[in-house]
Amino acid sequence: MASLRALHAFSLLARHGRAALAAEKLGVSPSALSHLMRKLESELGATLVNRDGRGLSLTEEGQRLALSMGDAFDRIEEAVDSFKRRGRTELRISTVSTFATRWLIPRLPQFQAIQPDVELLLSASTRMIDLDRENYDCAIRLGTGNWPGVESRLLWQEHLAVAVAPSLLSGKDPSDPSILSGFRLLHSTSRRNDWIVWLEKAGLDHGDTKSGMVLQSRDLAIQAAIAGMGAIVIDRRFVSQELDAGHLVMPDWTLVELDTGYWFVRSPARTLTRPVAAFRDWLLTAV
Repeated sequence: MASLRALHAFSLLARHGRAALAAEKLGVSPSALSHLMRKLESELGATLVNRDGRGLSLTEEGQRLALSMGDAFDRIEEAVDSFKRRGRTELRISTVSTFATRWLIPRLPQFQAIQPDVELLLSASTRMIDLDRENYDCAIRLGTGNWPGVESRLLWQEHLAVAVAPSLLSGKDPSDPSILSGFRLLHSTSRRNDWIVWLEKAGLDHGDTKSGMVLQSRDLAIQAAIAGMGAIVIDRRFVSQELDAGHLVMPDWTLVELDTGYWFVRSPARTLTRPVAAFRDWLLTAV
């Protein structure tokens, strides 16, 4: 039977494509990784990697082996990690970044105060996880709530409203939304359509609908708005602290209700544990 350590080294090389990174993940030197590859090749009687002076890359045989192995070592690591955590009361939550940073994390101390024994593991991603197959107990999703095979509870329906730094309104009539034409529009890469939707509902035009300043996330767009770099359109709940502190203001302009919202979701195929039920109930109360 082939050495499991050598197979693990091979799987890391196949995944990362760089010998130095694969060696680092395995905790060995690049020369030791190369030795493991030669050992595996000797055991299997096949050439698995090319050695052309530019590092290690997979041969056709190596690619065939990598494809056959799939994510076997990932699943082994996950199983071992899960076993190590036995006996601990964990709650693994997947959520979207803006909800996590702008709403959930500032309020999590409240949940921990009433559930002090629950250890939280929070992951933020735009990817829709598979709650039946992946190691998450529940998730917060953004959408319309019509996902098949999951139990969904609406937290809130999204809306869009304009927020700006107080300095931008200085000397202007805040009751007149036409002053928006003098402001730069701030966009986030994942929500480029928000301004188009809001302007259409408000019956306004602006030259920055398809241009303007683009930031990687809504969190960065909020920071840019606080700095007076332009106007954002955002759900009020995500800037409540900035509004209370006076760093941003929301003029009494059009508020646009969207079809999408934030939902608590879980798999009905899994047992409803105490931590999941407690988190769900706390969320519904907190919103």
